[in-house]
Amino acid sequence: MKKLFAIILTFLFFSCSENKTDCEEYSSAYWTTTMFGKPHNTRIEGENITIRKAFAEIRESETQIEPRNGFITLRLNIDKYGNYCNQENFQINTKYQPIQFNNGELIKQLENVSKNLSGWKNDTETKTYYLIRLTIKNGRIEEIF
Repeated sequence: MKKLFAIILTFLFFSCSENKTDCEEYSSAYWTTTMFGKPHNTRIEGENITIRKAFAEIRESETQIEPRNGFITLRLNIDKYGNYCNQENFQINTKYQPIQFNNGELIKQLENVSKNLSGWKNDTETKTYYLIRLTIKNGRIEEIF
């Protein structure tokens, strides 16, 4: 009986353990409750100024974006050490319907810039994400926040 119990316990222990990379871990939102007294806050050195400078070239060059109005959200997943993992994007028009700006070409440019951002800092060793939102108005990138 003891051998059977030991075998089952050993099997359960090894079957439940997974070798996950830092990017495969569960992602905690920056606004979630505190963990051991510290929030799961992710930020980039220089904050909004750094982000706006990174996208400045695209903002200046893209003046005829189609459709003319809408919103883009980039969700950058950052591992617990502040390294870029991957990203998701959400593109919607002013009626909150999914669309693609410039037939998908604009998002490719934005993703290329955002994946090369560096200087990420985490307050806790928790995988989290950072949201970058862009407002498209009259065919131009009006706001980045």
